[in-house]
Amino acid sequence: MDIRFDPEKSRHPDQQSGLKVPYAKARRGGGRWRWIGLMALVLVPVVAFSWYALRDRLLLSAPAVLTHEPLVITSPRDARVVDVPQRAGQRVKQGSPLFVLEDGELKADRTALKEILATLPAKGAQQESESLVDTARQRVDNAEASLRFQSGLADKFDDFRRQGEVPLTDLASIHVARASAQDQLSGARENLLLQLRENTRSELAGPVVQRRQDLTRQLARIEASIAAMSLMAAQDGLLAKSYVQPGQQVSAGEPLGVLVPANAPELHAYFSPKYVGKVAVGRVAEAHFADGRSVLARIVAPPELTQKLPSQLAGPFDANQAMLEVRLRPLEAIDVQHDVEGLPLEIRLRSPSALWGDWGDEGEADTTAAERSSPEAKAEA
Repeated sequence: MDIRFDPEKSRHPDQQSGLKVPYAKARRGGGRWRWIGLMALVLVPVVAFSWYALRDRLLLSAPAVLTHEPLVITSPRDARVVDVPQRAGQRVKQGSPLFVLEDGELKADRTALKEILATLPAKGAQQESESLVDTARQRVDNAEASLRFQSGLADKFDDFRRQGEVPLTDLASIHVARASAQDQLSGARENLLLQLRENTRSELAGPVVQRRQDLTRQLARIEASIAAMSLMAAQDGLLAKSYVQPGQQVSAGEPLGVLVPANAPELHAYFSPKYVGKVAVGRVAEAHFADGRSVLARIVAPPELTQKLPSQLAGPFDANQAMLEVRLRPLEAIDVQHDVEGLPLEIRLRSPSALWGDWGDEGEADTTAAERSSPEAKAEA
């Protein structure tokens, strides 16, 4: 048996016992939203304070900059810029000229030294020494000839003496003359040795030679200074900035431009000193750029204490604040859009065990995973 309940109220809800009852309209949901707003007003500060208190323990982060260790090119001396062959933003090869300088004083000194060297005699005092040596050699030759003559004459007189034709007194005078010739030859040879020694001394340390050597050294230094006025690229890279233009006068030590080497970039992160035990060498971190892109990086050097933050990271109240400078090397290739010298970014070190302070095993696991995902490991595979 099918029984249906069809009360009068369901068919005419605004009537009661045949009389029409004007009910008020249903309330809107304003009260519920007000309750939700009050709960949010209470819970949001609690959640925000909790995140602020636990953020450093759950997620270690630090500001960082991307750098290639740029080279600041400075002027070696006061000079005038003659030419700037490369434009700012242009990639250059090693040995390419970057800035050509000129110093009129150096060029004048070089011209004057060349003129002075041209006026100096080719040998100078050595010519006089050589003439004295020739004279001494001639004396030796004369003494040898005189000794040969006296020796021959003495031999003949000896023969005559044995035949009884020459008195003894004459023979004695002949032998005395031969001995005198021998003494003259010894003196001439000694004088020749002295002249040769003096000639050698003049060739090595004579006044003209010393003067020429001094002027030659000065000229070599000036030539080296002039050659150093043409500043070349020490390695392949990018001429990031150029501060001068042709015709400009620069001072010694004044920056001319900035050369960014074409080597792999490094990330320099600045952690609080309380994380000195967390930033171990070999640990892998995430480098997050401002546009949301991230790459993996590994710590490659022990942290160093520094009190100077880069200008793009330093705030108005960050002066003389001790920080740990940590160097990281990217494990992934960074595209050209993000490979910008001095670009600020954020380094994050994550660990589920951060609340307990255990970073050793997980750091090794992160390193292994990063090595497996690195381009080098994929190439070897």
